[in-house]
This record gives sequence, structure tokens and C-alpha cells, in this order.
Amino acid sequence: MIAALALLLQIGAAPPAVLSVRVGERTATLPLVATSSGPAVAPDRLAALIDTRVRSDANGHHVLILAGVVFELSEQVPFARIGLEVTPLVGAPYTTGGRLFVPLQLIVEVFPRFARGAATYDPIAGELRIVRSGVAKAASPVASPPPRKRVVVVDAGHGGHDPGTSGRAGNGTVLIEKDVALAVARQLEVELRKRNVDVVMTRSGDVFVPLPERGRIANQRRGDLFISVHVNASAPRSRTAATARGVETYFLAVAKTEDAQRVADMENASIRFEAVSHVAKEDPLSFIINDMAENEHLRESSELASLVQKRLTTAQPAFDRGVKQGPFRVLVTSYMP
Repeated sequence: MIAALALLLQIGAAPPAVLSVRVGERTATLPLVATSSGPAVAPDRLAALIDTRVRSDANGHHVLILAGVVFELSEQVPFARIGLEVTPLVGAPYTTGGRLFVPLQLIVEVFPRFARGAATYDPIAGELRIVRSGVAKAASPVASPPPRKRVVVVDAGHGGHDPGTSGRAGNGTVLIEKDVALAVARQLEVELRKRNVDVVMTRSGDVFVPLPERGRIANQRRGDLFISVHVNASAPRSRTAATARGVETYFLAVAKTEDAQRVADMENASIRFEAVSHVAKEDPLSFIINDMAENEHLRESSELASLVQKRLTTAQPAFDRGVKQGPFRVLVTSYMP
């Protein structure tokens, strides 16, 4: 970490005008662009020397492949995802003239770290050196892999020996939250698959899955969205069950109302069924980075919640309880909206 900070200080103190890249006897010079967060570079200019591919979509998401190292990037978001690891960047990627630009840090610091000894950067000479011939540009073009299908992780709340809440229907039938949540989650899975979306279920039967494990499943399967289905109960002091009717959608954030906190506390109470505490003993830096990664998706989560709530309350006659926010433990470990 000290070396990384020293490198950033060197870049920030004397930003070079160009980046030199050397692969064996072949060299290239890449112009750098000055930004408020430091120098930036167009990675596609590396294509003359090493296998470089950029795939972009209309939503500002980019997949950058440098010599086999895959970076997932989003415009205006100062993070890069490499596999399951999220790495902060000194600045956000952006496009201009149809060309992707990334912070110089990604090329000279992050890329060598994940290239496993295949690349090094000399900050004095301002030169990126590709030191293993196996990452050099192939003689024939490499076909880009087909676009990845979107992945939605559907989480049916509770399960197994954690029943959730319960209540009686008008005909006297006892409804248990874990059963209703699973039934709704299965219907959601069917509808999403009809729309050519890959679906990952955190549980497909009446089994107990610890709250932190649900987020880890979502991360391992590289989910684009995480949706957790629950059923609420009326407030303990409520005089009538009428206040429990309708639909509400939550996203991960600090609760703004007493009722939202109560709902979060009820759902978070599932942790009492976990045999072992899953609270990670992380160092302060890891905590900060994870917190920043969660905040990266705060706006997207809020927008998604609004869309879901609007469609649910217009597609069927349901009382609109609105969009709310709360500190739901099941959402904390999933790095996606």
C-alpha cells in the first residue's frame, strides 16, 4: 500500500506528457490527457503491442481486456472490478469522441498488479514494460467473446428453520413469509428467463441460507442486480392490520423513518439463526473500500427501487407504500444495485 501511495504521489507530482510502452524491442508512445484527477490515457492505443479489447454498451459500462486481464468499468464511477475484487481508482473512466479514457493509474499500477509479473512500470523513465512475451499481441486477431447475458440474483427471504413472519388469510389459512417469498421468487425467475435473463436463486427450496452468504453467492455469480423478496407484518402497536397492506420497495441505505428501521430490524433478526458469526474482521482500509463500493451503487439502487415500485403499483391494484431505505444486512455484502 505504501508503494502504491508513493507511485500515486510520483504521478501526481510530475505528470508525464506521454506514456512509453515497451514489449521486447517494440515500443510505442501513448499521449496522456490532463484531468482534474490526474493524467488519463486511451487504452485502445495499446492494441499495437498487446492484446487489447474494449466492449462498451449504451449505459456507460465498459469491459476492458488487457493481455487477458479483464476490467469492468463504468463511466463517472471511480472503481474497477477485476473478477470479484473491487479496486478504487484516482478518477472515473470517461468517453470522448467515442473513445474510452481511463486513469493512468489503471494502466501503470492496477494492470501490472493483476498481470502476475507480466508487466512492470518504471516511474522514473515513465515506461510500462511488458516483460513476458506470452502477453504480447497475437499475430492474428482474437475474436471478442459474445456479450454476456444479464444476471439477476433473486433471493427468497428466510427459509428452513427461519420462517420469517406469519399471518392468517381471509379464509383462515396460515401464511408463512418464507413460503410466500419463495413462491414469488420462483414466479419472478420464470418471468426473467422468458426475457432472456440469467437468474441465480439464492435458494430454490425450503432451506436456510445465512444472510452474508446470500451476498457472496451474488458476487460469485457476477450478478448485475440483487433482488430480495419479503413479506411484512403490521407494526406491533398497530390497531388494525389494514396498515400492512400494499407494496413497498427498499434499497440499502440508512433508515430515514422509525418504521423503515423496524422493518430492517425484523429482517436482520434472521442472524440469530446463524450458527457462526459471519462478521468479517477486516482491516480499516478494506472496510473503507467495501463501503465505497457499496456507495457506488447507491444511486442505481434508488432508481431501480423507484422503477420496481412504479411497475408493481400500476400493473395491479396494490396500495402504494412507496420507496424506502434501510440498513438490510442481506444487501450489505452484494456489490451490485
